[in-house]
Amino acid sequence: MIIRTKEIDLPAFALSSEFNSLKYHIKTLSYLTRAFEARNLSHALLFTGLQGVGKQAAAKLLSMACNCFKRAVPGGSEPETDEQSGDDESNIWPCGRCRSCQKILNNSHPDILLIRPTGSLIKIDQVRSLIQKLSLKPYEAANRFIIISDADSMNPEAGNALLKVLEEPPDRTTIMLTARQVSNLLPTIVSRCMHIRLNPIPEDFIARVLKDNHEAAPDEASTLARMASGSISKAVFMKTNHWLDRRNHLIQELVTLRSRSIGFIMAFAERLSQDKEILTECLEIFRIWLRDLIIYRYAPDRIVYADLEDTIRNEYRKSDSETLLSLVDLIHTVQKKIESNGNVRLSTEILMMKMAGQYR
Repeated sequence: MIIRTKEIDLPAFALSSEFNSLKYHIKTLSYLTRAFEARNLSHALLFTGLQGVGKQAAAKLLSMACNCFKRAVPGGSEPETDEQSGDDESNIWPCGRCRSCQKILNNSHPDILLIRPTGSLIKIDQVRSLIQKLSLKPYEAANRFIIISDADSMNPEAGNALLKVLEEPPDRTTIMLTARQVSNLLPTIVSRCMHIRLNPIPEDFIARVLKDNHEAAPDEASTLARMASGSISKAVFMKTNHWLDRRNHLIQELVTLRSRSIGFIMAFAERLSQDKEILTECLEIFRIWLRDLIIYRYAPDRIVYADLEDTIRNEYRKSDSETLLSLVDLIHTVQKKIESNGNVRLSTEILMMKMAGQYR
């Protein structure tokens, strides 16, 4: 089944939330697919970019396209139909229906392996287990693909173990790593990979996905797209978790802190600090709010919370840019405390007291 979009013809599976960012990366994926067909694809690929731009989805789609029974692949079968043929960029899409595609979509293909962090790290035991599997030939794939998701979470021992595989790659095997940035990876690993940078998704593209696939109203879609910072998955998460309602509540609390008692402010900080995951999300809301207060005096058309412009107009004069920037620095301090398992409650209390003080 092929579904027509305004850009190209897409197989039905490609419209799922897992792959909906990849229409924006078609040129990159087309290049990689054709390199594979010409037997010029690097044995190791490194996809980098913001969380939610489609790094793992791109790796998975490439593994499908290079093993699809209905596309001409080295060592594979000839196409059964001409639906996917031609030189245009729509040729990157596998059929999504053959046995190979179905197994990969269902994460059950024996030669398409996905390695994820256990907890917060990819550990050496996971890499050792991978190395043992790579000592065997592929079971049924034309080319075996290994996807190491969040490779920048590898501990040093795991990274060094993987390096040996990259130096002597097995036949008919492509190793694909995903990471936010190369700086958190061993330089020796980066040097042995072909680096593919996936750019942030444009706001208008994200807004269209939210409207077409997630029933977002136009104003809601535009606001969430601005807040998503180029990440479709982040935008979808915010839509499905009623993010705007949470944001509106938090901003209202923040604006009224100046009239609250110290006891209320401390209790508010305690509530925020009880759940680190929720606190992380709240800190991002606060950071964007402060950013908009700074930006509004210079470029009011560049604010993220455009739907809150009336509130921002009433508030931005109550603090100078230097004070607001110092609060942004405090937010970064709390974020570091979260990452290092520091005293989050104390840092949050200090932040809330200072944020209340900006209005006094």
